[in-house]
Amino acid sequence: MANLLIVDDEPNVLSALRRMCMNQAAEPAIPEPHVMTFTSVHDAIDHVRQQPVDLVISDYRMPEMDGATFLMMVKKLNPDAARIMLSAFTDLEGIVRAINDAGIVRFVAKPWSDTDLRSTIIQALEHRHLALENRLLADKVRLQHGVISRQQLELERLEAETPGITRVHWSEDGGVLLE
Repeated sequence: MANLLIVDDEPNVLSALRRMCMNQAAEPAIPEPHVMTFTSVHDAIDHVRQQPVDLVISDYRMPEMDGATFLMMVKKLNPDAARIMLSAFTDLEGIVRAINDAGIVRFVAKPWSDTDLRSTIIQALEHRHLALENRLLADKVRLQHGVISRQQLELERLEAETPGITRVHWSEDGGVLLE
């Protein structure tokens, strides 16, 4: 299953993207898509804090926050999520910031081609899967060579499974602070 998160301030655009992602009759089909959509970046950030996502698609120009800033926040909360940016505007500075700081895998211009966007999503998900698999294999090699401990490996596995679970914020009196 592919957990997709789409953020755009225009509900019509969200509906079109959702239909496009869910359409299993069109080629290439996204494998088992589970799509969550948000018109509010703050609601989307809350979702990323609570649920793991595989891929995030964000519009660039939104009233609450620009897409590059939003995707940088997603990267901090869920660094393994692939990130794609959509925009009808060609703000070169924003695109460069999204690539360099937010680590987007692709910039897609509006209006998009459904076939091209589905292909881009599938490629981003495959790239993410390979990166996670490579990390797992590298961790096994480091474990075999004594570079990493079993405890550290388990912490990394837990963090990948449920982002944020290993990050604890303590108060001055030793209590656990909840966000």
